[in-house]
Amino acid sequence: MELTTPTATLNAATAEPAVTVLAATDLLSGGRSLYTILVYLLVLAILAGGGTRAAISFFGGRIGSTIAWAMVSVIVAVVVGAGYPIYASTKRTVDQTGLTTGQFGQ
Repeated sequence: MELTTPTATLNAATAEPAVTVLAATDLLSGGRSLYTILVYLLVLAILAGGGTRAAISFFGGRIGSTIAWAMVSVIVAVVVGAGYPIYASTKRTVDQTGLTTGQFGQ
């Protein structure tokens, strides 16, 4: 009585696509990280610009302008900072399901 065990053979043609997919996945995740960092830098620039303008207004004796510049910079920074994650989440959902927000009511 002879026992045989199945053997798996792996050739170069089947191993190649896995490496390519992994590289594409790494590039996409790296691109997302880069966009996230750029959005954070943009938010910091908005806050720094608004704070600088508010400080100039404060030392110029214009208190109303100081408050307005501070509030506008914070509001714009929040909209920009919150808008990108919402966009990224929506895009990921659309990419996975194929449904857009206009199709949910149908």
